[in-house]
Amino acid sequence: MRRLLLAVGILMTAFASVPAVALPGPDAKLQERLDLADRFLHLPLLARDSLVPPKWLREGDRLVFWSEDGKDGGTWMLFHARTGVATPLVSGAELRAQLSQLAGKPVSALKFFEVAITPDQKGIVFRHEGKAFRLGLADGRVTALAPEDRSALELSRTHFGAPSGGGVAEQRDGGGFAVRGADGSLVVERAGEEHLGWRIPENPWSPDGRFLAVLREDLRGVHKVPVVDYSTALEKVTWVPYAKSGTPLPKRELHIVELATGRVTRIAPVEEETHDFFIGWRPDGGEALSLHLSRDGKRLDLTAVEPVSGKRRRVLREERPETFVAGLDLEAGGFAKQVRFLPDSKSFLWMSERDGWRHVYLYDVSGRLIRQVTRGAFPVHEVVGVGPGGDAIFVVASADSGAPYEQLFYRGRLKGGALKRLSSGAGMHRITLAPSGGYFVDTWSSRTQPRLREVGSTDGKPRVRLTTSDVSAVVEQGFKPPESLTVTAADGVTPLHGVLYKPRDFDPTKRYPVIAYIYAGPFMTTVPWNYLGNGMSLISGSMAQLGFVVVLLDPRGTPGRSKAFQDANYGRVGQTEIPDYVAGVKQAAATRPWMDLERVGIHGHSWGGYFALRGMLTAPEFFKAGYAGAPGALEEEAIINEPYLGLPGTNPAAYEAGSNVALAGKLQGQLKMMHGTSDVNATLSTTMRMAEALIREGKHFELLIMPGQPHSPEPPADRYYSDDVNMFFMRTLGGPR
Repeated sequence: MRRLLLAVGILMTAFASVPAVALPGPDAKLQERLDLADRFLHLPLLARDSLVPPKWLREGDRLVFWSEDGKDGGTWMLFHARTGVATPLVSGAELRAQLSQLAGKPVSALKFFEVAITPDQKGIVFRHEGKAFRLGLADGRVTALAPEDRSALELSRTHFGAPSGGGVAEQRDGGGFAVRGADGSLVVERAGEEHLGWRIPENPWSPDGRFLAVLREDLRGVHKVPVVDYSTALEKVTWVPYAKSGTPLPKRELHIVELATGRVTRIAPVEEETHDFFIGWRPDGGEALSLHLSRDGKRLDLTAVEPVSGKRRRVLREERPETFVAGLDLEAGGFAKQVRFLPDSKSFLWMSERDGWRHVYLYDVSGRLIRQVTRGAFPVHEVVGVGPGGDAIFVVASADSGAPYEQLFYRGRLKGGALKRLSSGAGMHRITLAPSGGYFVDTWSSRTQPRLREVGSTDGKPRVRLTTSDVSAVVEQGFKPPESLTVTAADGVTPLHGVLYKPRDFDPTKRYPVIAYIYAGPFMTTVPWNYLGNGMSLISGSMAQLGFVVVLLDPRGTPGRSKAFQDANYGRVGQTEIPDYVAGVKQAAATRPWMDLERVGIHGHSWGGYFALRGMLTAPEFFKAGYAGAPGALEEEAIINEPYLGLPGTNPAAYEAGSNVALAGKLQGQLKMMHGTSDVNATLSTTMRMAEALIREGKHFELLIMPGQPHSPEPPADRYYSDDVNMFFMRTLGGPR
């Protein structure tokens, strides 16, 4: 899903480990400050903690987790939730010794990112230096696995094993796929063509392993953008499908493969152009399930397909003619949280904002509404599980009125009623429920509490701590949690939440230039509520080390609160976000005399690049300097714009009002733009059109073109980009006075 990089590409860049770059331009003192900013950008690398999510075994309420134990790493642990006892599968020294012998060279330190339970539930499989190994749960013995071993394939992102053994599906390069039976024999094979390929979705197998869902993706009718390779004098052009606003969407057809016979059944698509998402199977395997979002976002359908006949039925339709039901959030992974079938396969849970807040609704399998399950002036973000044989439901929600964005863990009832909080602390909680439903892993942190992993019981018994993040090196670097902000939006009524970052050597007797870091995309929030934050908050904290006060807000139009809060800019993207930022920064400065409002800059990337331009053009008296990284535009990808604006042909005034190009003549301050030539998220044409408009208006600006770089520049170009941003603002805004 290419458009995910709009947000998380920045995060991955921020976490990349790159050495300091010796720049020819900056003097030694400036280079020292740039290096400090870069270290703050990569603070997560200084935290010692397991990066592997714990894995539950199917039975016995047992889980496996990685324990960081000492400087050179620790070992894998087996935790029994019923007894609260954790034991190493093998000692850390023995684990390294066995791996050293198998690898043929000394292994002194270990770092893991993922682990899988073997299909027989008797071992775990992990990778070390690109090779797969199995560790027995009973004997602590490590064995090397061949790449084609069924256990090794559990870690593969291109192989999909059927439940409890059986067939294996393989995604192949070039858009092809193959399916093999339990004996390794080839059952079916299909090749891809240019812009016409096959894709295996998440959760493709029916629970009994009889059927496999595959998607046929036809991009031949989609608009293509040119990506030019300038690395040699003989340029090469690649044409990349990109469905811009108002242009044809990709066609995605569901096919069902029967493992026993190899029969491939094409499922007739739904009518009209839609964004389609395969979400899995009913627990009894009776039907394959898909979501279909109309391109204007106003209608969301749930359909079910009987795998033998291929007959499709519409289970549920949710419509919202006055606004949108869903948008880019579905494409960014939200489809997996929209529907959850109950174990009996006779009913399911559905997420909806129909009463003004995101809540859970119970339906029967025919699509008949039974009842609303959760209620209140707060959003439910996810159903993480249901209790076996009863009416318990477990959700992550923001039900604490004093912390409207914190995501906490609760137990409720399918019959309705109040939620009971199960979270032990504030902040952001990620829950992994045991298969039995009796226990859970709670991975959480807050702005002041580094990440913890705890095991709790759903009946409220005392918790057991699994891991604690060691952030001593982070603190030694000078990191302090950002200062919380609550301000009022430009409407004079709505409270907005944000944070404020200061340099580690902050001096309240000085006056600091201010930078508004902005994203403001309508499908995600950016203000951090955990300890080290996200990619955008890391950038904000990093920039502060150059001598700035950096403000990060979630303005109206962003998700995570009420539907009305997000709908504040529905149909008029670009018209409320900058006024909210200006109002918020002014209010913050009213009680902070060290914020110099005569020197305010604005910076953002992707959606934030669009809004950095927007700030410079709609509030030119306030923002004196702006840097727009890979800016998008309202004419870009359909799923990014159409659900929030409508189609260009039905709401042309909104696209015109939100156009930055039309406002080029308003520029007063100093502006710089950056774009990579291989960007297929926000295409290079957005910056070229903006540059042309500025030139036509006689407005001077700076431009950094990064050859061969994607939407978020990759190492070592990412360091060049971040240094360029920092030096631009140091030059245009100056330092503390």
